[in-house]
Amino acid sequence: MDYFILYDGNTEWQNLLPITFTRPVSEIRLGIFTIRERWEKYIGGKAFVLTKPFLSKKYSFGIEKKKGMHKNILLINSSFIPNEKLIKIIFELKENEAIFFKEKMVAVRKSLFFYRKDTPFLKKYKKIYHINQVIYIQYPWDIFINNEIILKQDFHFLTKGKNSFSLFGKNNLLCKEKIFLEEDMTAENIVLNAKFGPIYLEKEVQIMEGSMIRGPVAICKKSILNMGSKIYGGTTIGPNCKVGGEIKNSVIFSYSNKAHDGFLGNTVLGEWCNLGAGTNISNLRNDYSKVKVWSYEKKKFLPIDVQFFGMIMGDYSKSSINTQFNTATIVGVNTNIFGYGFPPRYIPSFSLGGIQNRKVIPFGKVCETAEIMMNRRNISFSFLDKEILEYLYHSMGNKI
Repeated sequence: MDYFILYDGNTEWQNLLPITFTRPVSEIRLGIFTIRERWEKYIGGKAFVLTKPFLSKKYSFGIEKKKGMHKNILLINSSFIPNEKLIKIIFELKENEAIFFKEKMVAVRKSLFFYRKDTPFLKKYKKIYHINQVIYIQYPWDIFINNEIILKQDFHFLTKGKNSFSLFGKNNLLCKEKIFLEEDMTAENIVLNAKFGPIYLEKEVQIMEGSMIRGPVAICKKSILNMGSKIYGGTTIGPNCKVGGEIKNSVIFSYSNKAHDGFLGNTVLGEWCNLGAGTNISNLRNDYSKVKVWSYEKKKFLPIDVQFFGMIMGDYSKSSINTQFNTATIVGVNTNIFGYGFPPRYIPSFSLGGIQNRKVIPFGKVCETAEIMMNRRNISFSFLDKEILEYLYHSMGNKI
């Protein structure tokens, strides 16, 4: 299959805020891959992305070259995670046939599709397939809730028929057959324990002495684990991150830092985030009850059926040293959090300060900080990055 289209459902994109403020659903990372990367590997073709207009310039991935009418095109809802059974049905789809999970459409093969003038839906399908078992990423907490399962699935898919590189030095590897190492990895005096789940370490990962990893865990390319890091199961560290301290059942997207001591649990950190030294995140209420979470749609806190919940933090956000986050905190895009006491459990985007005094960061300062931060990693703060932040800042203001 040469190419297919991953589309963002309107409700899914909205429900996955603040993570999706700055990306399509298909660019969410969990397990070893982003959702787009995983679909491309399973299907063997190039994924084009249909998303919000203000995101499409950065994330269209070449679909602009294929404007107009498409014949016999496969469209897939980005919120679903592929598995072998689902892929088998997808390859069997004929024109105007669809796959549903409960009331949600997973995929459809359309005889005709007009880019930017059409929707993935049909009024009538020639045939409908129903699938009962598939992972559906509907809310941001679904990312860490499902990460352990997806990690194991990705490990099996990615390592089948391949040989791991060896790890030299004085290291302790438990259950070696479930540990896979890519090339140019450096480590000394570490513990890798795969008895409870697989461990996948990508190219050029650096793990400093005294670090301990208990699977299932994925550490993506060029990430660094500082001395004495403790990484528990269900955790994904994205590419080019720097981490330390204690991390459990969390997903950190690329270029984000939690380099110092402190606890991070049942949490999702977006890209270009930085947690100051001693930052801790509570992942369980003192009364052990289920949590309430901020709803961007309803503009209020709503109860959900989740007990362990740390924090969801949007891209470019930062906390100062010794920040203490309450259970089930939602942090928007490009916040700068500091001050005494616990920050609020909902922090709007572009906020400066904490519970006692919060202001809106001027947009010029937003861009200046992003440029300095990205230049430190030899990455340019692009015009497209600026356009996305400017749209969010001016169209939605401090309400987001």
